[in-house]
Order: sequence, then C-alpha cells, then structure tokens
Amino acid sequence: MKKRHFIIMLCQIMIQINCWSQNNQFETKTNPMDINIEMKNEFEEIINYFKSKNEMHAITEANIRSFIDYLLEQTSYTQKRLSEIIKDFNYETIKRDEQYKVWPDLEFWRGVSDYGSSANLNFDGGVADIENQESIVKGQYDFNTIEPDSIRLKEAKERQSIKVDINKYPISHLGFHEYRFNETALFYAWIAYIWQEIEGHKCGIQVRTVQNNSIATFSLNDFLDGDFSEYTEATYGEKPKRLKNPFSRKLTLIELFQRASQISFPIKPFNSYWRYFEKDDQFKEIGTYEFKTGIRTGNQSERQNQNLTDILKHQDSKQTLLYIRDFTNQMIIDGWREKLRPLDMPLMFDTNAFQFEYLTGIHWSEDQSAKLLDIDVINFENSIGINMPRAYYHYLRILNGRQHNTNNMFFPINDLYTVHMKKFYTIEELHKFNDKQSIHKSGNLIIGESIDSIKIGIKVNLESKSYGKITMIINDEIVECDYSFELFAKYAQYSPKQPEIYAAEENDAAFLRKRLGEGWDFNTSYQYQNALSQAAEHNSYEALEVLLKAGARLKFKSYREHSKDTYDETTMKILDEYHKN
Repeated sequence: MKKRHFIIMLCQIMIQINCWSQNNQFETKTNPMDINIEMKNEFEEIINYFKSKNEMHAITEANIRSFIDYLLEQTSYTQKRLSEIIKDFNYETIKRDEQYKVWPDLEFWRGVSDYGSSANLNFDGGVADIENQESIVKGQYDFNTIEPDSIRLKEAKERQSIKVDINKYPISHLGFHEYRFNETALFYAWIAYIWQEIEGHKCGIQVRTVQNNSIATFSLNDFLDGDFSEYTEATYGEKPKRLKNPFSRKLTLIELFQRASQISFPIKPFNSYWRYFEKDDQFKEIGTYEFKTGIRTGNQSERQNQNLTDILKHQDSKQTLLYIRDFTNQMIIDGWREKLRPLDMPLMFDTNAFQFEYLTGIHWSEDQSAKLLDIDVINFENSIGINMPRAYYHYLRILNGRQHNTNNMFFPINDLYTVHMKKFYTIEELHKFNDKQSIHKSGNLIIGESIDSIKIGIKVNLESKSYGKITMIINDEIVECDYSFELFAKYAQYSPKQPEIYAAEENDAAFLRKRLGEGWDFNTSYQYQNALSQAAEHNSYEALEVLLKAGARLKFKSYREHSKDTYDETTMKILDEYHKN
C-alpha cells in the first residue's frame, strides 16, 4: 500500500509540474551561458565583416568589443529581469486608463549616452513609472564605484596604446570612419535576442525600448526602428486583441542586427544600400539608389553575375524604405534568412551610382526638387566645351549646389587635411563664376567655395594626368590637391580629425616641428581640442616639449589636482617646468 500510495503521489506531482510548465508562458527556455556563446560567435562575425570592408579601424574595434563585453556580462541578469517584468505586466494584467480610455504599452527606457534601462508603462504619452522595480539593463557606467587614479591612468594608457593603421585609414578620413558603425544596433540585437529566448511575445502587448529625451524607439514586437514598426499606435476604447509573434521562427542575432541597422530618414539615397537573403542554394537581395529599388536573385554560385530586375521608382526616401521593410519582412515569412552581404557582390546599384555622403529627409523638398535633368548638365558641358569627371557630373546632376543642406561639409583633399565647404555652386553659379576661355586656359572649373572663401575647383582637362583632381585657388594661384573628386565626395564628414591633433596624440614631434616651421598656430583648436591638451592627455612627452617650447600653455593650471587619472608623473613634471608662474 505504501508503495502504491507513493506512486500515486509522484504521478500527481508530475501532473502538477507539467500543468505549471504549460501555464507558465514566460518560462526561460535556454541557459544564459548557451545564449552568450551563440551571441558571441555572431558578434565576432559582425566585427570581422566590417573589418573586411575596411569600415572599422582598431580604436573602433576596441570600443565595440568593450561594449559587447558589457552586454554579455549581464545577459543572465537581463534575461531574468525581462522574464519577471512581463509576468507582472502583460495582456492579462494591464488595465486601461479610464480617464482617456487608453491602453498602456510596456517600455524600457534607456539613457542617452548609457544603455541602462528601466521599465515604464506608456499611456500614449502619459508615462507611468513602475515603482519598486530593479533596472532591466544595468548602466554602462557605474558611478558608485570610482577606481583609484592609478587604475584609471593605467586603463587610459591601455586605450591610448591602440593604434590606427593610417595607411588604411588616412587621418583626413578618421572622422568619417569613427561613426560608421552602429553601436546602438548591437544593443537592440542583444536585447531582442534575449526577448526571443524568454518568448517575450507571449506577453501579448506592445513592447519597445525608448531612448530618454528623444523619439528613438525600437519595437520588440517586430524588431524594427519606430519609423518602420507596425506596433507604434496607441490603442483607445475596448481592449485590443492579444498580439502574436509575426515570425514563425527565432531570428539570428545577425538578422536582428540588420533589422536594427536599417537606415531611417533622413537617409543617404545616393549611396547604394542592400539587404541580402539566402534559402537552400538560392539567394535574393534588394538594393536601392536614388529612390529606386531593384531585386537580384538566383543560384548562390552565380550571384555575382545576376542582373537587377523589378526596378521600381518610389516617391521619396520614406516610401523607398517602407518598401524595403515590407520586402524584408516577407522574406523572413517565406523562409529566407538574412545574411551579411557577401563582399564579392556588385557594390553599385547602377553605373551612375556613387557613394556620396549626403543626407536627405522626407520633407526636404528643396533638396529633392533641386535635381537636374541629364540634358541640363550635358548642355552646360557643351556650352563651355568640357567633359566633367563622372563623379562630379552626377554630384551636380543630383544636388545642383547643396544649397539647402549643410550636413557633412568637411571634405578631404589629401591624406592629412580636409576643407570645410560653405557651398557648391548651382549650375547657374557655375556659369557666373566660370568662363569658357579661362577654363580652357587653366583646365580648371570652379565648383564652390570654402567657409573661409577659398575657391574650390576641379581639373577638367581630359588630356591632363590631373583630370578629376580637386584644386584650391590661393593668392590667385591654382593649387592642385592629391584627391580626385570621387574620393573628395565619398569621404565627406561632419567631424574630421586635425592632423596636428593626431600628431600630438601619437607623439609625432617631427610633424609638429614641421607645422610650426610653416607658420601653424599652436593655439589652433577644433571641437574643443588643441594639440597641447591632447599631447598631455596622451602622455606624449616629445610632442609636449615641442609645443611648450613654442609657447603653448595649458589654460587651467590645476592639472596636478584634477588630472591625476590622465597625466602620468613624467607629463606632470614637463608641464611643471613651463607653468611655474
């Protein structure tokens, strides 16, 4: 009897456990360590991909790896917290705000410069803090633990020891490459991957992350930026239907990263942008250029040779990107898997495409309507008897002067320096500032002017080795630059690096001596930096001595008190020698 009674009790316990497991919608399915191994492998694939494209230099790589470590260190914690929060706030437990008859969305609010996230309920703009809840994601910077100055100095020196290969990434391009990688998309991919593991979709309501003090959101329902997600509208009236997972399978971290990385508006419509998918031995991709989309598909073994088909013209950048969103969603539903686009695929959408760093928004009608017809540019060429370099031809045709948009107006002229453009000339201004006789005599077409009123030109003599090179007119002399217009336009940027600042950081005393001998002012500053402060911060002793001997001085003399975590003792002594009074 005792044995029979024990078996009955054991069966009852097993039935109860099974029922509890079935009813517990938010049970964690996967060990956090296993999740981290899966994610780490895909994070590594993403890093190596961007390195292979020469779009991630050593400093960016180190920063990204540190950021990934920060994310993976708390996977277990965030997985646990997400599981807990949706047990308390889900389709069954949420209640309508009876004053406005609106149902809440669950939001995870993160910092502007930190990814620590807390949980909130949003009643269509009326945000209610959830009390007595721990954070969902721990902050990246723990201000409660301040390391000793010696530790912080050691860590600073380790960071500064990382060097960029300037043969791959010239100094004048560093600002361009610094912000090429979308770190935030890694965060979105990471939290979305965990969300899938806990089967967060079973909570049945709209859930998103929100960046504090901004409109930047990312939906955890369909894993898309707020500009693209179908899960953004607030619900009024009667209780809405329970939301379901729009996808029949879990997406890979790379797929989540690609979705989170989809460029929003304003976009760069004159760059070729691609999304690539595979299924069995087939591939399919969608590309866009100048508000057009096209499809390339076929056997993977023949993917390099397939032509674009189904080319469509869209109204503006918004409609173009929404079309791409719908296409990529359907590809996943149809069983395709998104991949990082193979590097051997054709880069350009068509022969007219160039990689221009130019932004355009859905409402910037002046920019979108400024485009010229081919016949307008051809007539201009014929009127003065020249053939423009193709990159400039299309720059003029597409932008006709950059009169309404001043984004990314620093352009490299050689491996060291950039020029800050005030504007490019419209086709009417090209007529005004150029004449046929002077163009044929000099082989130079003036195309715009810098912020300090230096005329910028381009070599248009087809027989010259300098054809297509950028020029500057200084003291009525035409000075030829190293870069062609194609490089000039491709690497346009918002925040370039000054070579003197770079030399100070890298302890290149010889370059600083050369620049001082050429009349360079050591007080020159850019983006709140000057060479002396950067030499001190990087403990560049020789560069520091060169600048101090030339007369440079720190503005604030309290460096011994406030810079112990940055300046080492040798730097302090060098500074002391020149700041005695």
